[in-house]
Amino acid sequence: MTVSLWQQRSPTPERTDTAVAIIGAGISGLSAAIECEARNIPCVVLEAEYPASKASGRNAGYLMRGAAENYAAAIEDLGRDRARFLWRWTEDNLKALRALGLESVPSFEDRPSCLAATLDDEADQLERSARLLADDGFETQLLRPGAAAPDDPVWNSGHASVGLLNPHDATCSPAELVAFLQGKLERTRVITNAPVHAIEPDDKGVLIRARAAEVAADHALVCTNAYARHLLPELEGVVTPNRGQMLSFRPHDPALADLAYAYYINHGSEYIRPGRPGEIILGGARKSDEHAERTDTDAVTRTVQHTLEQWIRTLITDRYTVTARWAGIMGFTPDAVPIVKPTALDPRVWFCGGLTGHGMSMGHTTARHAVHAMLDSTPSPFGLNPDGTRPAAASPGAR
Repeated sequence: MTVSLWQQRSPTPERTDTAVAIIGAGISGLSAAIECEARNIPCVVLEAEYPASKASGRNAGYLMRGAAENYAAAIEDLGRDRARFLWRWTEDNLKALRALGLESVPSFEDRPSCLAATLDDEADQLERSARLLADDGFETQLLRPGAAAPDDPVWNSGHASVGLLNPHDATCSPAELVAFLQGKLERTRVITNAPVHAIEPDDKGVLIRARAAEVAADHALVCTNAYARHLLPELEGVVTPNRGQMLSFRPHDPALADLAYAYYINHGSEYIRPGRPGEIILGGARKSDEHAERTDTDAVTRTVQHTLEQWIRTLITDRYTVTARWAGIMGFTPDAVPIVKPTALDPRVWFCGGLTGHGMSMGHTTARHAVHAMLDSTPSPFGLNPDGTRPAAASPGAR
């Protein structure tokens, strides 16, 4: 969203002075504010619209272990040490949210996630993933047709040949998660309807100019994920917007809505889980129109929605009613690993994002870590070396 000249020049911008200015009131921004409060560091959060208005309130609500691909594929892409680190990091993310009391959120459910293979090559990868996960000390289980949730329509469809279970995962409404995080803030002001149009460092600090607000801070943390390139042009091509489309539907046979797991299928390209009582949430299908889905426009399209409905008929039923359609914009990095780093604009302005569709599973702990990296010069495994490579992975658990 752009900001007009007239909106930029509000006659009476409200001026606030603070230690840390956080741009974006999604999962990452609010989690960073929680960390600032825990350290008694004053901060202010600026949000262009309202908390959870972007991807943090539009995703499928998975709190799962892992990243964009299965463990064996991640090891091939990232190496064993970095893949192991990321899997531990996502486990720590859910543990940290549980420690805050997330289980009190009405929509929260302890629900194992299941990576289900619909293709032979994925079945082989999932079997290798199970062995590798066990070797690296992760709890998991392989599922086979006939032995896994016999009343579950996904298994009864005949399209799932192998399933890899993450037994301690969960689901919840992402909008409720954001509201929960905001409710944990006691002293931090969240300024809504304040799109930022300029970040201006000077010898005194950083001045953030937003609609009807100005915030002078010692440091700024940009937590706008896929939209950050509009404020930080250096992220063009580093964090790429990708649209994720979803729908919810109600099977006409209520028994078919009783899925046992939150599923990832087709190498994570599609995902399906129980939603509200009697309903199912289904998302993905980007690869059916991959070029068009590299956008930051959050509209649904006929091509992708048609493909999603084909998945309904393939996995669940021909008799259903679609109850909602929506989309959200994810920020992808080339290696599917988040980025936490100072920006070229100024060493006091940092970026935290590039969560590659896993903001629920990585955003909380990654943002809290970003506060430490920014304020304490804590080495970050999520940074980028000058040559564009990644620094070595550190041990998870240390924010």
